[in-house]
Amino acid sequence: MNPRELHPNLNRKYDRSLGSGVTKVDHPQCQDMWFVVPPAPPRTLPKKLPSKAIIRASETLLRQPRLDETHELDHLISYLFLRKEAVESSRMEGTMSTIDHVLTPGELFDGWKAKSENNSVRGYAHTLEKELSHVDKKGLSIFTVDLVSRLHRGTMALDPRFRGISGKLREPGKPGEIVWIRGNTQRPEDSIYNPPPARHVRRCLQNTMKWYADAQLAEQGDAGWGIPLVVRMAIVHAHFEGIHPFSDGNGRVGRMLLTLQMACGGKLPIYLSAFIEEERSEYYGALQNAQKKLNYAPIVEFFSEAVIASNREAQRTRTHIESLPSHWQTFGGFRKASTAARALPWLTAHPIFTAKQLQEKYSVSPQAANVAVDLLRKKGIIRERTGFERNRVFAAEEVISLLTRRFGADPAEAMAGARKLIARANSDR
Repeated sequence: MNPRELHPNLNRKYDRSLGSGVTKVDHPQCQDMWFVVPPAPPRTLPKKLPSKAIIRASETLLRQPRLDETHELDHLISYLFLRKEAVESSRMEGTMSTIDHVLTPGELFDGWKAKSENNSVRGYAHTLEKELSHVDKKGLSIFTVDLVSRLHRGTMALDPRFRGISGKLREPGKPGEIVWIRGNTQRPEDSIYNPPPARHVRRCLQNTMKWYADAQLAEQGDAGWGIPLVVRMAIVHAHFEGIHPFSDGNGRVGRMLLTLQMACGGKLPIYLSAFIEEERSEYYGALQNAQKKLNYAPIVEFFSEAVIASNREAQRTRTHIESLPSHWQTFGGFRKASTAARALPWLTAHPIFTAKQLQEKYSVSPQAANVAVDLLRKKGIIRERTGFERNRVFAAEEVISLLTRRFGADPAEAMAGARKLIARANSDR
């Protein structure tokens, strides 16, 4: 990292009275490297921000359903999209899993507590869901250093590539205390950004979490004469990632905080990781501008577009998922009171399931559950995934295809491909 690329408030020797600057670390590999100690996020609206994009994004967030007024379909979409978010956010960091695995009933995995990429992503989903359940009571007070540690622990404890102690901040003298953002190089001296040394991490993180939790800042922004929510999201995300409190897993935790930030605004969150992954080069460039030059315009514009585009994509998916039960009923012609007909809405929330789950959900006999499953399969609604005589797993592939399609891809094409897959699988039986 070249210090000359930094904003004047950063390209100066760090002194606590100044609040920010650059400093060095005592490490043989890093003798000629400078590390950035960032300031706390700004409390006034930065200048020269993209006002039109902010207005459009703010209107989008305002139109989101209130958490205390959500309907059954809102809960379904949130349930599915949270798991989609876990997969896509983790994939950005090289932890690979699929929506199939995250939606597959946990009891089908003997080693669900063992370290694996799949289980790390499941941990991401379960941890974020748990913390979201606390937002209603805790509000902005949820934002603490302890929250950051819990999010990291829940996500990274089962990640097989993580070598540190999950939930533990970088500390002086401990493994992973020094980090640098490599870009396309492995040489420390060619890094593109160097976060603060470990001795500054906790203090910097405390300042940032106080900013997250500042009720006055949020109230002023929501009232229209302070920093709007989408701008707060962009600014504080850049600062959190700039602190890099852990040796690994910071990106995932930072994106979880975005979701919680929207929920604390009283609205159903919009999940952004699919857009961020699709536009990752622009995302990383915008982060660099904010972290190195304190230029927030690119990251604010990026997050504004992320909110707008992600909401548009979510609405397209929502419309198709909402229409599936009636489409399946028309296509299948099921008797109204039959287990198969009753199960159609349930399939949208449980697109990967077993006959036993269906039996327990509708309190029917094993025979009735198996009859319903066979009927759903013959009508082209589901396909069998396993081929096992026992513990067979079935999938409503149209739901899966909607969730796994590439950002911006045509939902109708994705569903048509799923129907062909089901027809081919059923014709082979």
